[in-house]
Amino acid sequence: MSSTSAPGRYVPDIQIGRGGMATVWRAHDTVLDRWVALKRLRPALLDDEEIAARFRREAEAVARLSHPGIVRMLDRGEDAEGPYLVMELVEGQDLKARIQRYGALPPDDARAICAQVARALQYAHEQGIVHRDIKSQNVLIDDLGIAKLTDFGIARLAEGHGDQGLTRTGMMVGSSDYLAPEQAEGRPVDGRTDVYALGIVLWECLTGRLPFPADSFVSVAMRHVTDPLPDPRSVSGGIPAQLAAAAMRASAKRPEQRFQSAGSFAQALVEPGGGDTAAIAPVDDPWHREEPEGATGRVRRPRRSRRPLALLASVVAAVVLVAGAVLAIQALQGPNGGSDPTLRQTALQFIPRDYDPDGGDGEQPTLVPLVADGQLDTAWLTERYKGSAAFGGYPKRGVGLTLETGDDSRPTQIAITGTPGVPVEIRAEGDLDGPPLAVATLNGEEQRIDLPADAPSRLVVWITRLVATAENPDMYQAGINEIQLFGVSRSSPS
Repeated sequence: MSSTSAPGRYVPDIQIGRGGMATVWRAHDTVLDRWVALKRLRPALLDDEEIAARFRREAEAVARLSHPGIVRMLDRGEDAEGPYLVMELVEGQDLKARIQRYGALPPDDARAICAQVARALQYAHEQGIVHRDIKSQNVLIDDLGIAKLTDFGIARLAEGHGDQGLTRTGMMVGSSDYLAPEQAEGRPVDGRTDVYALGIVLWECLTGRLPFPADSFVSVAMRHVTDPLPDPRSVSGGIPAQLAAAAMRASAKRPEQRFQSAGSFAQALVEPGGGDTAAIAPVDDPWHREEPEGATGRVRRPRRSRRPLALLASVVAAVVLVAGAVLAIQALQGPNGGSDPTLRQTALQFIPRDYDPDGGDGEQPTLVPLVADGQLDTAWLTERYKGSAAFGGYPKRGVGLTLETGDDSRPTQIAITGTPGVPVEIRAEGDLDGPPLAVATLNGEEQRIDLPADAPSRLVVWITRLVATAENPDMYQAGINEIQLFGVSRSSPS
């Protein structure tokens, strides 16, 4: 593996993922003529020498991993845009997208996928690496149904060495939906932390949803610390007792009550009665416990540990500071970010639908929810058209998406992430012939487009030209990964 790479060797094609630390692109390796995944630090982090150093250290750590269930690192380097990692490109979809599209998985599929991930984790733990950010988004399913674990580097990067679960700013690391109690409390983590998160992934696979929904990161984290995990069979029928028991054991609140290794978890998933799950004692609540007092045998009244309260106090303090700053900025912003103290711009809820007025049969309607799922690695895609960027010669003016907000809302700005090079027009629904409200050419990154003051509550994101696909230059397609709408209430002063 080289420490540097020839300038221009990896040519980005489309963005396929984005997280808090990095963006991931499908890229063409011009030397070996193959497709790879190119991961780069987000531009805002490039000036942070400590983060860049951690990024490089993690490249060295992940480069030691060679397992069929782990996305391979192929190269690393640094150029004018900063350090980058080159990873194996997995053709398929991530587990989160699969669950969102199809709901709960068949038990045998859930069993097979999570067993593969557990075996990959066992291997990584044997190499001294704890993932720390296991979630369904980080499990990629290729076209053959093989599960591959990714994003080791970013998880390690966020925590550094010896930070015990916190960054230097006190930010909790890991996705709150899968956060082990010891992570939420900032205590030391080990391989059993990954086991906990994979148990939550299994629970999600079996039920089609997450166990601890809440309105904020803090609330979700607190529920992982304090709330008992529901038996998945109480949520969804047809789940084998062995799988339910495995999920519950893996996600016990205290590490000593979980499987003590990812390998034991894998064994429990694939062997009847394996992995010591056959008899699982009820998991007691670590925060409510009766204890004998001295030799008299009297029972103390249950006491609540102060640790969750300390966690809540520290995290809420940080959230309040951030929220206060955001609200202060919003209160000073008009609908387009200007200085109008009478208007407050907020995120708007909307209903997306496919729009194919000249086709008659819709345009990939089953993929439409992916534009509002909060995941940049999923997308609504147009159908593929052969021979021409103008829909292959079909008599179509275009295709797109309609976005419907409430009648009391006035959209003022739209944020779109989609296929680079695709021109989009923002129009009022029903008006395809007049001048558009706004236009833009997508570039693979999030683009915020201001809307005029009279923008209606029903909009169309209208696509009139496609771009050639990487696999076949004679086929044309476009995709939109994510859309957000911002605006104000029509009852606000204007």
